[in-house]
Amino acid sequence: MKEKIINFKNKVVKFLVNTKNKISAFAMANKKLSIIIATVLIIIIILSIIIACNKTEVGNTSGNLNNSGFSVEKNGWVYYLGLKDSNTDGIYKIKANGNKKEKISSDYGLYLNKSGKFIYYLDRTSGNYNIAKMKTNGDKKETIVENVDAAKITVVDNWIYYFKEAKFYRVKTNGENKQILSEKSIDNYEIVGKWIYYSYINDGKYIISKMKTNGKDVTKIDADSARMFFVKGNNIYYIYEKYNEEEFKYNYELYKVKTNGKNKEKIVDIDGEIKLSTMNFNGDKIFYTKEDEDSNLYIYSIELNGKTETKITEIQGYSTIINLHNGWIYFTDQNDDGDSQMYRIKINGKDKQELSF
Repeated sequence: MKEKIINFKNKVVKFLVNTKNKISAFAMANKKLSIIIATVLIIIIILSIIIACNKTEVGNTSGNLNNSGFSVEKNGWVYYLGLKDSNTDGIYKIKANGNKKEKISSDYGLYLNKSGKFIYYLDRTSGNYNIAKMKTNGDKKETIVENVDAAKITVVDNWIYYFKEAKFYRVKTNGENKQILSEKSIDNYEIVGKWIYYSYINDGKYIISKMKTNGKDVTKIDADSARMFFVKGNNIYYIYEKYNEEEFKYNYELYKVKTNGKNKEKIVDIDGEIKLSTMNFNGDKIFYTKEDEDSNLYIYSIELNGKTETKITEIQGYSTIINLHNGWIYFTDQNDDGDSQMYRIKINGKDKQELSF
């Protein structure tokens, strides 16, 4: 946060220097009007600083973290867990344009978050699950919390949210001020501003609720929804899975509901059997995998209005996980030798690349 404020301050100073001469020249012609304009500019700058200071900094998207968080993008670099001969091969970073790649750590890290000068991740190197952080060049590794659950961690505004013994915690990024937020068996969550939206099972149905980031003001939103969901503005989107007893298969429906629980509506029915564990979201479309009529597995996308479901690329293996960064899909698949490998492809299905070394 401090780094963001300094960068914003430098931009403001540069703006004022660039406009100083213009304002001075105009002031000679109309002093009264120039005072009014200068006052308005000052008010705008002050409001912009307040907004910048209050903006939430999230270490990775909820959709990426739902898909094991094996990659994270910040400031033109993508940090990801490399694969070699079907085995994990440490944490790498690659320029978003693909021109430069390098290995920064031999750790087996998942649920990658980038915040400030550090990468935070779930470290599986020793066999236990520990929350660790390191510099973006791999230096100054530090363990923050030991023996946590093998589940999603999220870094937001100098807090780390995680699970331990099925309880939902948060702790400062320096390891201090550990707090239990909920003892409920939370299945999935997304942090938006000062709210945590989360899902859990009650009587065989998924419930979506919300609470403040300090664990207070718990409010139920939807009593019959889905585990995987995404928040955009004042709406929550999810794909509802319902078993059809007559046809002995699952049906899938795209829904949205207001974050206050009102105006729930079904958008569209989606054909086929979706693998909900692969769902991701880029703000405009929902991405997931499902098999076609010939039992071949593909990555698909669908617009939020339910129109234009698009087949993007085929998966050679039996499963994959999907991460999204700036118009690219990062995913795992089998190469021609049958080994698991990391790939990326544009969301339009073009320019498939193997991230090998």
